[in-house]
Amino acid sequence: MSLPEPLVPQEVDLRGLTFMPLDVARLRDSDLAIEATGDEFRAAVLLWCASWGQVPAGSLPNSDTALATYAGYGRGDIKGWRKVREGALRGFIECSDGRLYHPVVADKALEAWAERVEYREAKDNEKARKQKEREDRKRMFDALRAVGIVLPWNTHTSELRSRFEKIVKPVTSHEPVTVTGHVPDTAKTGTGTGTGTGTGIKDQELSPTDVGLVDASRQPAPSTDEDLFEPEQPESLNGHHHGIKPCPAQAIADLYHQVLPELPAVALLNDTRRRHLQARWREHEAHRSLDFWRELFETVKASPFLMGNVPGRNGAKPFRATFDWIIAPSNFVKIVEGNYHA
Repeated sequence: MSLPEPLVPQEVDLRGLTFMPLDVARLRDSDLAIEATGDEFRAAVLLWCASWGQVPAGSLPNSDTALATYAGYGRGDIKGWRKVREGALRGFIECSDGRLYHPVVADKALEAWAERVEYREAKDNEKARKQKEREDRKRMFDALRAVGIVLPWNTHTSELRSRFEKIVKPVTSHEPVTVTGHVPDTAKTGTGTGTGTGTGIKDQELSPTDVGLVDASRQPAPSTDEDLFEPEQPESLNGHHHGIKPCPAQAIADLYHQVLPELPAVALLNDTRRRHLQARWREHEAHRSLDFWRELFETVKASPFLMGNVPGRNGAKPFRATFDWIIAPSNFVKIVEGNYHA
């Protein structure tokens, strides 16, 4: 009869993680607690603890010398170890790699490993994000200095970026235009002058009844994030807010599909989604640029966790971000601050 495959992958290494979770109710009601002698129980718990620090975690070498030592008997007392061996190894099974695994400890080890991988990824991504920010700041400071603008070293990144964008995307202007012509009899005949300015980005007005149908073949996955609720805003969905230009919701949705075709599509750009987008758009000056949204979606794309490439816990399906999840308030902040990615 062939032995089963190892219960824990070889790469699962929990050394340095001193905490091992203990299901107290399960242990209290177990056959080990009810039937084992005091010496057997003590040896069993010591073996669980020893397996936590082995590689793979949750396993032990199938060697009486090593097991006796881990169980507190030492090398010289193999005879004493053999008296408790059967009870102490209750639940352990030998696998095809020649090691002993305890299914319960193995499950706990896999849960802890998933958390460790997520933590390391977040830490590495935060380090990379900060390095990228330092490089971006240096580039923007150098560009501003080249045109005679010298800012303090501690200038906030959003202000620095705003000043930088003004020199790389200069505002264009038009000469005054005089307009004359025929008008209705009820109107006064006259002339008018006007000037126009632009930033090179055309924002489309979005009416509440203008529902965008985008890639209707794929429906977005439902979101359970509580942050998706936001109160109604006092102004209309396509109205100005204290002089802020309207949010180009359709353009943002198009960017989402362009950068993140792997994620669930936005089939209906409804009023609720427009309202969430407008809230994010108004929160900060830096958010009012399509370049910002492109960078946001590219940052999501760089995260294996948000793209569904990290295995779920306990055999569950991997988490995968959706458009609604990304634009929810707390999730949006975490993405911008680099909690999930570089």
